[in-house]
Amino acid sequence: MAEHIERARALNRQACEYIDQGQLDAAKDALNEAIRLAPDLAAPHTNLGALYAWEGELDEAIALHLKARRLDPNLSAPHTNLGVAYAWQGKLDAAFQSLKTALQCNPDSAEAHTNLGFVYICQGKLDAAITASEKAIQLGDGGEAQLNLGLIYSWQGQFDAAIKLYRNALETDPTLAEPHNNLGFVYLLQGEPERAIDAFKTSIEHGGGEEPHTNLGLVYSWQGKHDEAIALHKEALEMAPDSTEVQTNLGFIYICQNRLDEAKVLLEGAIRSDPNAAEANTNLGIIHAYQGNVEAAIAAHKKAGSIAEAHNNLGIAYYQQGKRDAAITEFKAAIEAEDLQEAHTNLSMVTGSLETIDASKLHASPIGVPMGVPAVWCEFVD
Repeated sequence: MAEHIERARALNRQACEYIDQGQLDAAKDALNEAIRLAPDLAAPHTNLGALYAWEGELDEAIALHLKARRLDPNLSAPHTNLGVAYAWQGKLDAAFQSLKTALQCNPDSAEAHTNLGFVYICQGKLDAAITASEKAIQLGDGGEAQLNLGLIYSWQGQFDAAIKLYRNALETDPTLAEPHNNLGFVYLLQGEPERAIDAFKTSIEHGGGEEPHTNLGLVYSWQGKHDEAIALHKEALEMAPDSTEVQTNLGFIYICQNRLDEAKVLLEGAIRSDPNAAEANTNLGIIHAYQGNVEAAIAAHKKAGSIAEAHNNLGIAYYQQGKRDAAITEFKAAIEAEDLQEAHTNLSMVTGSLETIDASKLHASPIGVPMGVPAVWCEFVD
């Protein structure tokens, strides 16, 4: 029996080396054999669960982490890895509790702090996310916390600080896809589309998944390269068929091409995935307005909230109803929110010398969603 346990531990250590080398199938085989030899060891269970999570098999991953937690409640890794799986399922409260428990077991777990930062980002608690990410970096996080901190900095307009963090992550491993994608996201925010294109292409080459595909597709759509853009978005959709952002972005291109029925199907799918998605709601509102369903358009734009495009598009819908003063108020709100060019044009037209204008001449604002990607990292036990 003791011999089996020692052999299982050796296989578990070997699996961790395989994971570091990217040999995931070999790692999985070693972990399965370790579990067969010593079914009461916690480490192989949670390590195998992490591999299942990477493959998107979250239910299987959670079952393994729960078993590992039962086998050794004081081991931090199963709690950390449960937090990762729950976060990927959108169960942020459960993820938060698991990560807090992980930190009670091991306050110095860089992975738990990194993943707690990820949960805070998803909850919109950016100050707490910054604190957790900085703690993870202090404890030696391998790069994921730098990605998360860089993403927050890019949202806050601290572009140089974000770029420095992404480059730091790439010094650790130049083949990481996520830093290249997030660098492209920053370049977009800085108005440097050609640099963004190069970064997204590099991310795609390194297996970055749907995010760089849909981001590159957005840039191509803004450049009028609709065929290339659609091909990229369709590839992204195959990778993540329920992604709100991917469906929104392909719907955005179809609106630009006046393919409204196809756009509507995608946007309704995006809203099923995330009923509060601002961009999807305002784009759907544009379709309703084009199709003469003004009340539905107004409801969709209101649901989109305070983004500039929603204000502008709501102004158009109000003007269709003959509510000129309400339209002017919304165009002004769009300008105040983001200095939106379409809103300036619409306001000038509505307040100009003509008593009335054709509402179809006003400029709607469909919107795509460039994606910067926060990161998580599982905790392995060797």
